[in-house]
Amino acid sequence: MPFDPSPKKQSQIPAQDLRSEERISANEPVQLSSVDQSVTESTRTQDISPHGARVITHRIWRPGGRLLIRSLRSDFWAEARVVYWRSFASSTFAIGVEFLKQAGNWQTQY
Repeated sequence: MPFDPSPKKQSQIPAQDLRSEERISANEPVQLSSVDQSVTESTRTQDISPHGARVITHRIWRPGGRLLIRSLRSDFWAEARVVYWRSFASSTFAIGVEFLKQAGNWQTQY
């Protein structure tokens, strides 16, 4: 079944942020790679935390889908799960990812 990007199908970001860990604004260059397809994209983060990140993308990544995220400035990489996606414009999206397995360190520190 194809993914329907209509607003009613988007995973919603809660109005109140209930996260318990600190996020920092970080414009880090990263590469996203699909685990189950041969798709890669070079892009940037908006913010990062010890267990996840918000990333700007030009693709629709299915909530619940798995991807690899790799820093282009440091040795950080992670296998991640897409928690939500939100449309900003016709071809620009933001995704929230949760790190499932990670190694290395971001160049930016928390």
